[in-house]
Amino acid sequence: GLGDVYKRQEKGQICCILGTSGSGKSTLAKNLNGLLLPTKGVIYVNGFNTADDEHIWDVRQSAGMVFQNPDNQIVANVVREDVAFGLENLGVPHEDMIPRIDAALAAVRMTERASFAPHMLSGGQKQRVAVAGVLAMQPEVMILDEATAMLDPAGRADVLATVRKLNREQGMTVIWITHFMEEAAEADRVAVFRAGRVAMLGTPEEILTRADELAQLNLDMPASCCLGRALRAKGVSVCAQVREADMVAEIAQAYAERSGAGTAGQSSASQLEIADGTVPVDNEGNASEPVIELSHVSYSYSLSPRERRRWHKRSATAGKSSKQALWGNDPSSPWALRDVSLTVRRGEFLGLAGHTGSGKSTLVQHLNGLIRPQEGSVRALGLDLSNKKDAAAVKAKVGVVFQYPERQLFAETVAQDVAFGPHNLGLPQDEVDRRVESSLSRVGLDLSTVGDKSPFELSGGQQRRVAFAGVLAMEPEVLVLDEPMAGLDPAARRDFLGLIGRLHREGLTVVMVSHSMDDLANCCDRIV
Repeated sequence: GLGDVYKRQEKGQICCILGTSGSGKSTLAKNLNGLLLPTKGVIYVNGFNTADDEHIWDVRQSAGMVFQNPDNQIVANVVREDVAFGLENLGVPHEDMIPRIDAALAAVRMTERASFAPHMLSGGQKQRVAVAGVLAMQPEVMILDEATAMLDPAGRADVLATVRKLNREQGMTVIWITHFMEEAAEADRVAVFRAGRVAMLGTPEEILTRADELAQLNLDMPASCCLGRALRAKGVSVCAQVREADMVAEIAQAYAERSGAGTAGQSSASQLEIADGTVPVDNEGNASEPVIELSHVSYSYSLSPRERRRWHKRSATAGKSSKQALWGNDPSSPWALRDVSLTVRRGEFLGLAGHTGSGKSTLVQHLNGLIRPQEGSVRALGLDLSNKKDAAAVKAKVGVVFQYPERQLFAETVAQDVAFGPHNLGLPQDEVDRRVESSLSRVGLDLSTVGDKSPFELSGGQQRRVAFAGVLAMEPEVLVLDEPMAGLDPAARRDFLGLIGRLHREGLTVVMVSHSMDDLANCCDRIV
């Protein structure tokens, strides 16, 4: 909840709100457009009291909100119709709606998907549609509650650039809730919440450089600040900058002054090779037996077998399409995966990277037979997943943790939820009990403390740990993670990365999908 918050947001400003999970950020956002009403105090939006029933629609027309989970916000069966939904409710004439819809879809680079059904899109693409729906309404205030959490880095940068353009050219006021410090660095003001109260308030330069205070609030400085401080500690004459571009310029200036203009622009051969990705890496000595093998796998969510055969004939006749979508796959291609071959080796930590809509989530669902390839083959633990009996056996040994794993919880108590998988294996009760206690312990939870509690009474971080425990209770040989840190604050993110690293060191083979290149670089043996 919120306690005794006084905050004035100036028109035309971008204000970023930071804080750990549970600090009151989303509660504030829902109060700002009347989804929740304050139990004490008053909130005015564009001069309207949010508690005044007579003006609630004026409030919501003035303040458009984008939620963290796009599935909570998409209502139509076609992308274009979903973007039009808010405009229809505002009574915008049809001839005025068309250019606003087109502009909103272009702003989030979803024009190529305008005629798609939202359920055919990836999570990140759905988020773009949700953002477009609010952009089209042209509110005076835009509230983004972790709206970029599911987007790839380029997608996040694109949404931020679009919002800044609207702020600069149209004077739109922006409330931006995020866990990404580099996004906070682009704001005019930053407010840091703790236990429902504003703990820090100021410009990005005033707030994001205070390392000790941020650490006490379980937050990080932007990476550019960390780099600047580290270089200064090594004797390099630079000042920490909150914006990456400013930090790069500062370092370049310091390097030029120290090295002289004649050498400042030169790079060693090894540096150039690394930049071009041409440095050879010899992993042959570390190669181990394959545990999962995909061979020429293709998968489509939309085509029947007859349509797939027709598509192949047209493709063979016409050749490859030269038109490539800016986001997602070729818009003329119906394939979520196309001719993918990949080997996962025992004991490795494999990272999967790719832009929104590139097929990562579709790929990981093939790894234990949740979905089957329409072309090609998948083998796991030596078994062919086209065989139903073998696929069922593999599901117990290749555990998948989805985005927002806490949504996999369903039982009345934590112990029952974790025990669900082992019970389905037909194990004796004493073995089930052993696995429940062991798996909870591995994720840092105590059975005697949380076992009898409802999983829905726990904090978000604890719920995520319980979901992890439910997969570990199956004692898998391979752990597949699809964006497991999405939506977590920096402290929780570090905790879960530490947990995953420990599980890997205990012998689990790990496959992790992530949009965070830092996480992949720090954790993985290999990245695809």
